[in-house]
Amino acid sequence: MSPVFKYEKLGDTTLADHLTEEQQIETLKKFWKENGTSIILGIVIAIVITFGWRFYKAYRVQTEEHASVVYERVVQAADKHDFAMVKAQTQFLKTHYKRTPYSQLAVLTLAQQYIQQGKFNDAISQLNWVIQHGSTNTFQQLARIRLARIYVMQKQAEQALKVLKDIDSKAYLGIVWEVRGDAYLQLAQKDQAKEAYQNALQVLPESSDYRSLIQMKLNDI
Repeated sequence: MSPVFKYEKLGDTTLADHLTEEQQIETLKKFWKENGTSIILGIVIAIVITFGWRFYKAYRVQTEEHASVVYERVVQAADKHDFAMVKAQTQFLKTHYKRTPYSQLAVLTLAQQYIQQGKFNDAISQLNWVIQHGSTNTFQQLARIRLARIYVMQKQAEQALKVLKDIDSKAYLGIVWEVRGDAYLQLAQKDQAKEAYQNALQVLPESSDYRSLIQMKLNDI
């Protein structure tokens, strides 16, 4: 008869089970020895990224809030025709909150103040700043439209047309066609001016108050 081997009992666990557990522990020890540092480093990096992202978001919110307060001062100063305050607060935004939309809004306000004073070169400088540093395409295109208007006012129609080529926003298409019409008219290109005004009327909504002005320009050709 073949001998029968029985596992020695260790409590409720057999010797084979016990050896298997020890082998598993040894395997885990070996794995931790070889990979423990990498695991800890990965955990640390994950924690740093998580808290870093939360800190960044909190910082962005705080920055936006501070910038909005300064921009409100710009608006109030503009309403009071306090040019010195508009200029000072705008410069503060450009220096400390350059990447926020409030800095570009403030610069557009300052540029408008310069236009009202007839200081077109100063206005051009401010508008070019928005074009170069604008955080959104919307602000950049709005700055280009205002820049083109100034060039038309300065009898630089070709320069105005050049600036308008970089505008592709449908939201501003009606105004773009109108300014193009003004530039063509200044160049004595009446057919192109007429077409530009007609295109403006086509894209502007029927409810737009702007249509009457463009229609007047078209009738005068």
